[in-house]
Amino acid sequence: MLYLAAVLIVASVALFVAAPLGGGLLATRRAGRDAAEAERLEHERALAMQGLRELEFDREMGKLSDADYAALREGLMARALGASAALERRYAMAAAPASAGGGRGAPAAGQIRIDGGVGRCRVGRDCAHPLLPAMRR
Repeated sequence: MLYLAAVLIVASVALFVAAPLGGGLLATRRAGRDAAEAERLEHERALAMQGLRELEFDREMGKLSDADYAALREGLMARALGASAALERRYAMAAAPASAGGGRGAPAAGQIRIDGGVGRCRVGRDCAHPLLPAMRR
């Protein structure tokens, strides 16, 4: 009987001490899922941008007619813009809590976030083009 009481006390102390670790594990899993989704969207955008570069090359080489080029370009642009918009929404949601806590926050109107910074066009004016980060590569 005494051993049973000792085992119950040790088990309850162990559960009490380990309880905060459970929330940490769930938060880590959620952060891992978010990172995987962001990586998937980055990959989707990169694939679409590579497809656009190859499409442009094929057009310059005379392998595609203008009609085929226009049709394929429209689909690839929609794919790239969709992934970029999803990434921008994800970054804006992640930046919203940071701005409430005194962080840098979201970029001003007419600017875009690039790796935590604000992008500028080559002509020196603010640029809101959603594919600017991919075009600079």
